[in-house]
Amino acid sequence: MNVSELFNLTNWVTDEIVSTQIPQKYQALQKNLQQHSQPNQQKQPFETQKNDLTETIKNVPLRKLTKDQLLFLHELGIAQSVGDEGINVIEDILYKNVIDVATSAQKLQQIHQKITKGIQKSDQIKAGLDGCVFEEEYESDNEVLMRVSFTGHATMSNVTDFKSWGNIWYEIGRGIAMAHNTSPEAVKIVGATKGSIIIELAVIASIAMTTSGIILSALKVAEKVLDIRKKAEEIRNMKLNNKKLANDIDKEAEKEKTAGIEKISTGIIKKLKLEKDGEGDKINALDKAVKNLVNFIESGGEVDFIIPEEEVESEESENATPKYGDLRVTFQEIRQLENKIKLLESKNT
Repeated sequence: MNVSELFNLTNWVTDEIVSTQIPQKYQALQKNLQQHSQPNQQKQPFETQKNDLTETIKNVPLRKLTKDQLLFLHELGIAQSVGDEGINVIEDILYKNVIDVATSAQKLQQIHQKITKGIQKSDQIKAGLDGCVFEEEYESDNEVLMRVSFTGHATMSNVTDFKSWGNIWYEIGRGIAMAHNTSPEAVKIVGATKGSIIIELAVIASIAMTTSGIILSALKVAEKVLDIRKKAEEIRNMKLNNKKLANDIDKEAEKEKTAGIEKISTGIIKKLKLEKDGEGDKINALDKAVKNLVNFIESGGEVDFIIPEEEVESEESENATPKYGDLRVTFQEIRQLENKIKLLESKNT
């Protein structure tokens, strides 16, 4: 995560956690439960406080954050208490695993303390960075940062892996760039970090949109394939004599995967209005890019998008279509599907 992302996250905490009074709403529910636990105290229903809190945390826009920002929000102790995860925690405290009212109140107090400490840390970072941070600047005002993480089976542990994945990403960048009538040089490396190797690429918005579209479609295929394989595993667990049935279902999963990849290529070619006559080289390059990108995602690699903030300059522009609107929607859909697939994978395991 770069410095500007970190600073933007501190502003996000102010806007989405502090301004919406989430700590106070946790505290209000906690105090109500605390009163319930005291003898000889008038009992007040806590549904109003609970509904107010859950409605607020449900609408926290976590999907607007990059993966690195979301991980840091977890480190601050805030992410666990908002969004779907936060709602699950509240349901668990109030209904599913209730020991007694006093314990429930204590757990809510601990959450409130964690959020408060997280906000304090965020404010300290914000104060320290204020006046020292500038937004990323690229050669073009129509560029998006793509963060490629070589993780899982897509990791690079030696120079052979480095060469292999480097060639694959050359083919990905070349194919998508050619489809947009530009050269591979349009995909520029602007940064890299250590750990699990991460490379930051600056690309024009149209290339980012096509890349995100391929990733979203690939995740939809992966979800379907995982669901089919899950059924095959269920049949195996039944220990039937007909082992061929489960194997046939596995083969169907592979067929679905192959057909899905071909469908992605066909869809992108149609969307970009590429013609077989005269643009065969572009189509072949794009087809190879799609297969390589799907393989990268399947191998555990990740691609994140850092989309520039769009400023509203006048009342007339408020009704205008956001420049990166479609990309933001696609990015949010990718995040949802990634979480769903992780859940499916864990269940299959």
